[in-house]
Amino acid sequence: MINNATFQIIGRIGSINAQEKVTHISVASDRQVKGDDGKWTSTTDWNTVTVFSEPLRKRLANAKVGKKGNQLIFQGSIQSNAYEKNGEKVYTTNLVAQDFDVLSFAKDAK
Repeated sequence: MINNATFQIIGRIGSINAQEKVTHISVASDRQVKGDDGKWTSTTDWNTVTVFSEPLRKRLANAKVGKKGNQLIFQGSIQSNAYEKNGEKVYTTNLVAQDFDVLSFAKDAK
């Protein structure tokens, strides 16, 4: 039996930070929250998705695909890490994409 931690995010690209061997994509996704007054409102969560795979990074580098505002669906693994910084232990959780698809382009958004 295989055990793993996976994620799926559907959201719009806020920004893309491409570095030499990794690309970080800021993804905005909405969720409904019930307020103290009993009314439902929409709130936006910003998540950072990390891409190591060179073929995926090349797809994101395409001007049409990796455009701010495009709606994408990302699937991948959740990875927990820890490191020392200034004598203190820092814990991180990374959303590492294994695949993605474009659901709609920014020009199609209403």
